[in-house]
Amino acid sequence: MLIKPRLEEIRDRLMKMAEIADTMLENAVKAIIEHDKTYLKIVDELEEEVDRMEIENETLIISTIARYQPEAKYLRILVMDLFVNRDLERIGDHAENIKEQAERIIEKPKLKEYIDLPKMTEITLDMVRDAVKSLETLDTELARDVIQRDDEVDELNEKIIKDLYKYMVEDPEKIKIGIRLITVASNIERVADIATNLAEEVIYMKEGKMLRHQEID
Repeated sequence: MLIKPRLEEIRDRLMKMAEIADTMLENAVKAIIEHDKTYLKIVDELEEEVDRMEIENETLIISTIARYQPEAKYLRILVMDLFVNRDLERIGDHAENIKEQAERIIEKPKLKEYIDLPKMTEITLDMVRDAVKSLETLDTELARDVIQRDDEVDELNEKIIKDLYKYMVEDPEKIKIGIRLITVASNIERVADIATNLAEEVIYMKEGKMLRHQEID
């Protein structure tokens, strides 16, 4: 069918967009952990590219639906591609939010040595990468594994917040930087939620099952 090359083009563009969003998030957090502003330049350089790709992808997907009027199977894929496109752009937004906090955090001495933050980021990035891989291969087993890992990120987010509260209570001068770090952790946690959404969309594409707001088997 003529629609298949177009579907492959859309999928390739989404894979490229996912790589860019991944790079943005990784470097935004690395700037905080290594206390080095040079990583933030990479986030700045890629932000406009993600925004541009989101608009181009949406236009391509909608025009494909209008032109080919696809049967149900392909229509479901294209609708899910719209959701994936939106989710990837949101990852870029969260990376940008982290970058804005990082610019202020790096101006001050380190509050503490970060242990849980890099661990939380690593799990989240792996979730995003595996969610994207499951999208590329329509691997629902991998998608379900991504969904299960979200609990680990939630637990680390809670631990980071509790630890930072202790620092802020002991020394009120550390409140501003503590709040900024909590904001960073919250943005990472939201990216993990987006990875979960992506995984759920893969399951819907392959099996026609919508898992949002439901417990996974």
